Amino acid sequence: MKTILLFLFLAIIFLPLSALATPFNQLLIGDVVDTNGKPLNASNRYWITPSNSPMDGGPVSLAFPCDQQQKTTCPTSVVQSFFPTEGGIAVYFKPSDPKQEKIVVSSPVNIQFYLDYPLCSNLSVWKVDNLNSKLPHTISTGAKLGNPNDVSSWFQIMPIGGDRKYKLVFCIIEDICEDIGVVPQSGYQRLVVSQDNPKPFVFKLDDRIVKAAEASMISSYYDA
Repeated sequence: MKTILLFLFLAIIFLPLSALATPFNQLLIGDVVDTNGKPLNASNRYWITPSNSPMDGGPVSLAFPCDQQQKTTCPTSVVQSFFPTEGGIAVYFKPSDPKQEKIVVSSPVNIQFYLDYPLCSNLSVWKVDNLNSKLPHTISTGAKLGNPNDVSSWFQIMPIGGDRKYKLVFCIIEDICEDIGVVPQSGYQRLVVSQDNPKPFVFKLDDRIVKAAEASMISSYYDA
């Protein structure tokens, strides 16, 4: 957290759109893959689940703890479910370049929950809280999708330990990065910026989109 505060002013000065499009860490180029070994695609939705599931809890979701900062009736705190049977919320990974389809290792992405509740749909994009203070740098929603000037809303995905395992990373300025871990908070496992304790995740395709498209194609075929 000290590192984040120390380099915050540098991020404001040196993080234009060009830095997002061509990050220092792109020397590590490679596709991020899902649990089936297929590259992540910006058009698909994915469940973020712990790599050691079911022993290590359930998928990432939203919660409404008593200390939630935003004044809203929508849950905005990004958490990991305690139990594998608890439902998570699928996400989209959106690169800084809207023309880019594949999700690349160490490339900046917005992470956006798929919310089908209209009143909360504008509170779906992840961000890091409290960048300009010493308060915990928890992860919440409420950022604007695709905003190159919002340092708090851009994350990266990096491999950790093989077996299609990854960690989420927050970079305050290009190669000045810290991991995303979890801490107990208000009865939840809250996602938070953590210097030395990354949480390993895997990405499972939400195939409900694919199945719905296939069903639509079959229906269209027989209707014809």
